[in-house]
Amino acid sequence: MLNEKVFSKNLCDHCLGRLYSGLLSGHTSEERGKAIRLSMAMMIDSGKVETKEIDMSNFHDFKFRNGSKPGKKEKCWMCSDIFDNLDKLAEKCVKRLGNLEFSSFLVGSKVSGQIHAREEKMWEINGIENVETIKTEINRELGKRIERLVKKPVAFKRPDILILANLEKARYDLQIGSLYVFGYYSKRKRGFPQCKWGTPGVYKTSVQEIIAKPFLKATESKHNSFHGGGREDIDARCMGWRPFVIEIEKPVKRKISLAKMRQEINKGSKVKVKSLKFCDRDTVVRVKTERGEKAYRVTVLFSKPVDKSDLKKLYKLKGVISQRTPTRVSHRRADLVRKRKVLDIKYKRISSKKIELMVKTNAGLYVKELVSGNGGRTKPSVSSMLGVEATPKDLDVTMVQKTRNV
Repeated sequence: MLNEKVFSKNLCDHCLGRLYSGLLSGHTSEERGKAIRLSMAMMIDSGKVETKEIDMSNFHDFKFRNGSKPGKKEKCWMCSDIFDNLDKLAEKCVKRLGNLEFSSFLVGSKVSGQIHAREEKMWEINGIENVETIKTEINRELGKRIERLVKKPVAFKRPDILILANLEKARYDLQIGSLYVFGYYSKRKRGFPQCKWGTPGVYKTSVQEIIAKPFLKATESKHNSFHGGGREDIDARCMGWRPFVIEIEKPVKRKISLAKMRQEINKGSKVKVKSLKFCDRDTVVRVKTERGEKAYRVTVLFSKPVDKSDLKKLYKLKGVISQRTPTRVSHRRADLVRKRKVLDIKYKRISSKKIELMVKTNAGLYVKELVSGNGGRTKPSVSSMLGVEATPKDLDVTMVQKTRNV
């Protein structure tokens, strides 16, 4: 049974219909509101409902046979006829989008506190069993109008653009979703960092800046973030292929050729990339958290000659290594003792004071400290096994385990 108390205030069809949104599917709130208003008008005309506590402006366009007088047309008490302006609002939103490229969008809205208060007051009168909030209907109806204009779909999960309509201030803000590209990079030269944090005034470039440059130009973006699957030292090369995601923030253009991006990056001699593909935010988490195996090649210099037969002791390094946080990274990592594994180890003798060491490890083992021992912080080490000071030189990452399911 309809509650005549909801007609104590003048409500538009949208605000009236939202009170019963949970009833019947396949109808808009506006359609429900019209049906409810017609039903109540019939009850008034039949004499079953008295008009003493009813705002008759709700029935300004009805003609009653029983002599009841409809009131004059007035603005909706709850929303002030916001829904009458949605077409113009949609057109303004589309203009605000300008030349941005996107495949999907989502609408969010903000209305005044007064509208929220009036909505809740009406819920108190009629109950909340079947209601829908005004923001939900605005988002849906405004989204439908924008969808027709831009011919792009609404996406509730990971839209390219979020349109935030402030209906109280008639202002529109855009939140442009980042563009994510997954790939593998190889660092062919020494002497520069992975990320740009180390470049201002210290290093001329970084892996991040080399990879990001053509992307920023193509997308007309100004900012980017780099997410690597681990990182190599500044003085190390990565001759294997390390997984990464480049995040292009607030791109104007999204339709870019990854083949062209790869070609532009690979023109240089410092960094090469391969297997570029578009991805999403979830891939960033996967790349950052996967703990795959890695292989290294490092030149080891001894402070005094080592007998060829003694080098066989290095095979005993295969197994669990106890590493306290190295002194060189203790300023940015917690001072803990971590257990890591050497999965395989080989060596090539170059001279009595020099070898080339090949090590395969699980993620997180510091190879330089595996060589030097770092003053006893890494146990065992090349130095402790041979009883001679060992210094690592020319470290290369030769293999990084591929990221799965990307």
